[in-house]
Amino acid sequence: MHLDGRFTVSAARPDVYAFLTDPAQVSRHMPDVKDVVIEDADRFTVTARVGVSHIKGDVVMKLAIKDRRPPIGTTVVGRGTGLASVVDMVTSFTLESTDAGGTVVHWQGDVTISGKLAAFGPQGLLDRIARKNVDTFVDGIRSGLDATYR
Repeated sequence: MHLDGRFTVSAARPDVYAFLTDPAQVSRHMPDVKDVVIEDADRFTVTARVGVSHIKGDVVMKLAIKDRRPPIGTTVVGRGTGLASVVDMVTSFTLESTDAGGTVVHWQGDVTISGKLAAFGPQGLLDRIARKNVDTFVDGIRSGLDATYR
């Protein structure tokens, strides 16, 4: 599954980069997070509640920030397990300064799901849930950046 998009915030590009590469900041805006364990500046583990149809439970995602290119962008890779499923994720963002001093965040993500949860892919249910969670996450990031860098 591939998802992508962009949004604009009033914060400057270096501030946006610092925010988006800080596991403590970013994990606050992930939907349905139950726990976050930060190992170091580049590695963290998120436990989140997941529900698809009648399958509900926790997924533990081990995430790593790779390919840092301050203040332009980076890549985050992750692998999650739970609910008799495996979720592999690669997401990245690039930042573009606006004439007004703000930043356009271009993001993309590729997710591969195997196991029980994959059974919900053909009906488009996983796509709808993923899009809803991504929209919630992006809205949270935008609000967090605006609140932090006004």
